[in-house]
Amino acid sequence: MPIRSPLLGENTRFDFRSSIREGSLRAAVLPVAATEQHNEHLAMHHDARSVELLTLPAARAHFPSVIVCPVVSVGVSGHWMDHPGTLTLSKGTFTSVVLDLLASLRSAGLTKVLIVNGHGGNRRPIEEKLEEWRAALGIQIEFCSYWEAYSAAFAKANTATGEIPGHAAEFETSVALAEFPGSVHFTDAPYPEAALTITDPTRAIDDRRFFEGARHASAEKGRLYVDHAVAFLVERLHRLLETDG
Repeated sequence: MPIRSPLLGENTRFDFRSSIREGSLRAAVLPVAATEQHNEHLAMHHDARSVELLTLPAARAHFPSVIVCPVVSVGVSGHWMDHPGTLTLSKGTFTSVVLDLLASLRSAGLTKVLIVNGHGGNRRPIEEKLEEWRAALGIQIEFCSYWEAYSAAFAKANTATGEIPGHAAEFETSVALAEFPGSVHFTDAPYPEAALTITDPTRAIDDRRFFEGARHASAEKGRLYVDHAVAFLVERLHRLLETDG
């Protein structure tokens, strides 16, 4: 009996056990993200919502062979702690959590996992551990950030700012307008520079630039960006399923 849903949490233990035994369930997606500041206008759950939004249809395209784990919704966000409300894990805690989840999937009988990242601060900590995890667990572990879907040529042709992903700028704001517009809270207020304390001068410049870039966002662009990323993840999962390991 195959799984009843591509979301792990919507299945029973019977569903999972039966699908592993019969061989229909072959791989898992582990989405990792963050809960952090997204400038003045985007809700702080943006990364977590986005990565689930993109991984779920990609898994559906391979149903019932792929299951999506719950999103790891807090990541390595220490660089945003100038902005109250941001949550962060230390690098060591974050990678320990990811390793424990990978070990849980291996224990359940899954030997192929694609970690899909939705937050820039998570990339390097995971890449530094991948070979160690593969050796320790003896399973196939692949990793990508979803914005790897977009080439420089795509960004130039399909954005006003030329930037993907940016941070709460045109790209991310467009995705939110398309898929969860209730998370976008534009106002007529000017950029509140006097109210902010951003200790890194470069980040202070980028913060204002991203705020202004977000005004170029649209739901139409967001739908294009989502479709492109889902197609990319469908292909990544196809390669994972077809590769011996």
